[in-house]
Amino acid sequence: MLPIRQLVLSTVIACILAASPGASSQEEPAAGKFYRVVDGKADARTYNGFRRYHAGCSHCHGPDGVGSTFASSLVDRPLDIETFRRVVREGQSNGASVMKGFADDPNFAPYVDDIYAYLQARADGALGRGRPGRLEP
Repeated sequence: MLPIRQLVLSTVIACILAASPGASSQEEPAAGKFYRVVDGKADARTYNGFRRYHAGCSHCHGPDGVGSTFASSLVDRPLDIETFRRVVREGQSNGASVMKGFADDPNFAPYVDDIYAYLQARADGALGRGRPGRLEP
């Protein structure tokens, strides 16, 4: 599990790189975006988010984040990154619906931003349903 300091530092670096002058959509994610998708192919972070999402989140939130009768869609009304991080780590309860927190789960806690990148790309329409292709590094 990555220490929180390292996770925050990597997020800050990614945001700085995304906002750097001269960065094209082919090289870095657009400002405010956690993903990079070119011709239907996702960067490593977003692709890993797809894998992590489908390893655990899809059981409740449905394939590709579209929701189910059990849990809400994560692409129709996406959360901001800070709220998403908090809900995934601490869990949330809305009346009869309860989501457990994953702060202690080494398969998800270190990869919250990757999962968010995948869901953000889905919500923006940059990625369709199904397994995305992978961009070469």
